[in-house]
Amino acid sequence: MFRLESCAPARLIALLMALGLLASGCASHEEADRVRLRVDGRAWEGPAVSQEAGEGLRVYVTRDGKPLIDLPFGEAHSVQVLLPGGGENTVAITGDAVYMEHADCDNQDCVNMGAVTRDNLELRVMGGFIICLPHKISVEVRDG
Repeated sequence: MFRLESCAPARLIALLMALGLLASGCASHEEADRVRLRVDGRAWEGPAVSQEAGEGLRVYVTRDGKPLIDLPFGEAHSVQVLLPGGGENTVAITGDAVYMEHADCDNQDCVNMGAVTRDNLELRVMGGFIICLPHKISVEVRDG
């Protein structure tokens, strides 16, 4: 029998996200295509997955399990994810830390998860993840 208390926290969140997606129905490809990104104030037209992944830590942003963008952890960027229907999240990458700077959802859990840094990556309950359940957005810091 499956027991929730036996799951690591990050796996539990991923499971809850998946169950939420199943309960609400999977997003259509058309909806995913309407997600817009702004990086450092400019519309992002680049590929979701960098061709120059390289070594070191990377920041991966996905929505509903689909890749939106990946960027080097060590470079400063502001990534706005603009959702259909007006939802918005802003991911701040400072070069030393990654955090959810803004979310227009009601609960603000993702904003309150705090920053992921090199020093706390292995110590955080959520590891390298920051997750916005209402908007189905996941930010993950991991090795390229």
